[in-house]
Order: sequence, then C-alpha cells, then structure tokens
Amino acid sequence: MNKIISEQSDWDEVLEFISEKQITAVLGKEMYKFKEAGLLLPFDEYLSKGLLESNKVTDQPVLSLTKAVSYLVSERKVKSMDVTRKLKSMVKEISFEFPLLTQFLSIADFDYFINTAVYNNVLENTLAQIRSQKPTSINFSINEPFSDCDDLEKLKEPFVFNVFGSLLNTVDAALSEEDMLEYAGYFKEKMNSAANITSALRNHNLLFIGCAFPDWMVRFVLRLLSNEPLHEWGSKRTIIVVNDSSDLRTTQYDFLKAYDVVTYEGNTSDFVQELSSRWKQKNPSAVKTKKIFLSYTTKDREAVETMKKALEGIANVSCWYDNREIAPGDDFKTEIAKNIKSADLFIPLISANSLIHKDGYVQLEWFTADNVNTFRKIDGNTGKYLMPVVIDDTNPYDTNVPKYFSELSIGKVPQGNPGQEFINQVRESLSLV
Repeated sequence: MNKIISEQSDWDEVLEFISEKQITAVLGKEMYKFKEAGLLLPFDEYLSKGLLESNKVTDQPVLSLTKAVSYLVSERKVKSMDVTRKLKSMVKEISFEFPLLTQFLSIADFDYFINTAVYNNVLENTLAQIRSQKPTSINFSINEPFSDCDDLEKLKEPFVFNVFGSLLNTVDAALSEEDMLEYAGYFKEKMNSAANITSALRNHNLLFIGCAFPDWMVRFVLRLLSNEPLHEWGSKRTIIVVNDSSDLRTTQYDFLKAYDVVTYEGNTSDFVQELSSRWKQKNPSAVKTKKIFLSYTTKDREAVETMKKALEGIANVSCWYDNREIAPGDDFKTEIAKNIKSADLFIPLISANSLIHKDGYVQLEWFTADNVNTFRKIDGNTGKYLMPVVIDDTNPYDTNVPKYFSELSIGKVPQGNPGQEFINQVRESLSLV
C-alpha cells in the first residue's frame, strides 16, 4: 500500500533515518538544476540542447540527454566518441550554481550518495564546496576496474558512487538508453566484489530523489538498486520515491501504488526545501556559520559598518574585517591572509578611496583573495567566492579596478547599504536559501 509523506509523523520518521545515518540518497537528474536569469533550469536539457545544436539538429522537441544521445547515435549515425567528446567539452566549461543540489547536500547527516547522473564531478564538487572536505568517489564501469568503498561505519568523508559512470572519469559512461541497459545487465556481476557499496543499497532505507528514468527502465532500475524483490519493499526498510510532476511520474507512482513505498505529492524542489527546513530546525547547532570577509579602506569605515550590520541580519552569517578584529601584537599580514582563506565569501568595497593607493593594504587583500579564489577552483570548489561591489560613483570598469574584479559582475551597494536583491544574492552564494 502506497504511503504519502504529509503528516508531521512522516517527516519525523525521515529525519530519524537521516540522523541515524540509516538512509542512502539515490540522486537523479532532476536534482541537477542550475540558476540562470532567476530561473532553475534542468542541466540535463541544457546538455541535450547544446548537443543537438552542435550536430545541427533543429527538428526535435526538448529531449532528455539519454534520448538525445540515442537519437544522434541511432538515427543520425553520429559516432559515440564524437558525442562523448562534445559533452565533455560542455561539462568542462560549466560554471553554474546548482541551488537545489546545494540545499540538499547542506543536510550534513547525509554522507553516502548513489548518483545516477553522469555529469562528471558536479556532485563531488558541490559536496567539497559545502562540506570543506573532498569526498571519495567511485565510478561504476563495464570496461574498467573499480574498487569498493570503506566500511560505511568508518567513512571519514562523504562518499559518492556514480552508478552509471562519469562523463569525464570513465571511458564508458552510460549516455544512451542502450548504455543504461548494458550497465544494468552487468551491475549484479560487477558489484559482487563491492560489498560495502551494495550494503548501502541492501541494508539501508533508500531515498530515490529526482530519478526520472526512461519509462521502460523505471521498474528495472528501482528493482536493481533496491537489491530486493519489489513485493518485499517495506517489510524490512523504507523506500521513498520523490520526483517532479510529469506523465512519467504519474505512470511511475501508479505502478508503485501496488507496493509498500513512500511517495511525495509535491515536486523535488518542494521536498528538498521542506526537508532542509525541518532538518535545520531539529539540528540548529549543525548549521555552520558562514563567514564573509569585507575588504575596505579606512575612509569607508561608515559604509563597511552599514554593510556588516545588514549582512549579519542573515541567519548564520558573520562578517570579518581587519580594523575591528586584530588584537595588538598580532601578525597583521598573516592574520589577514588566514581570515581571507577561511572566508566563505569575499566582498571588496570598491570606491574612489580604495583606488587611490595602488599599493595599499586593501590592494594586498584583493590580490590575496584572487589567489585564494584560484586555488579554490583548482581544488574543485566552483562556488562563488568573490563578490565585488561599488559603494560610490566609481565606474566599475575604471582602469584602476583590478582586472580579476572587472571581469566579474560588479554590484552596486550605495554607501554600503544593500538592497534586498543583493541580500538574496549573498544568501544564495552562501547556500542559505
């Protein structure tokens, strides 16, 4: 009998599973939505559209990536290696923010993830950004060997198992529907030597979230990953399925009504927001305070004080800047560098005052922050770190503004008094939405 998450007791049960680390999250493509022009757009469709356009296909409706790949290979006779090469180049160039994924991964008690998407390291990079800890990642492959993970009880960092491979890290990622079928066919045989990975599927409760597989494959994949007959679902553990509203979900949910499965009537994003909110209420001490480094020149003290007050009005945010925090006798440069490095966001207050002295302390802070930003990217942390603002009538593209700032979008915060739009941008950048 199908059960729908709606009552307080339902949420309490899910939260208990999470706090006891007795639930494995199985993530699908609906979790990968990027922000553009204020909208959340499916990354899967973005890649599909770019792939079709690169092959001069203009007569097809919006397709999922698997269907687009299948169409190009079977109908247009495009070589699989050419499809893979194009997708790799597209993924390498992305610099999107994934708010939904970020919000979900902020639930710190989740530390074991089965990933059904093949978008390279998007999940791993987002985890590294949020947890300040690089996760362990293993990619399933038909043609390449892969190892098991450590014992689940001994994991020292988040773990990701890419069940259909990884676009950049395996030679045979499952891009088409045929590829997915081949992976499914080899899964049981290949996983015999990965006892700890399969333990997370066999012995844990499962949360399938955003897993909108092709219709013909829904039952197959759910059965495969759950690793037990469907008629036994619910007898020993809980299976939760959350997808976006669609004809596919309607068919999938109708099928699941015959089994002991928990579903959710809202969309994936609704579920993530509700779950995140309830988890934070239950675990207030687990919500990490985010630090913003405000870089300013002494003549702009009033503006930085105004901005500090406004930004610290955001829950779980603290601001740091040099004149107020450094005690007598502290090593000035070392203390500044240490706080720039540990900050989650660096906001330089650009003004006529801060541009007068090209070799002043404020310029040293800016240069240090640019270096920190570079190393964050090298480490796979693609989240926004630099957020320059102009607080007076200075031209954002003045020749005295460092190039590494002028190449970014520079906001305007008159006299350090941010409007709601800027506050919302800060919230989003710090994953506090």
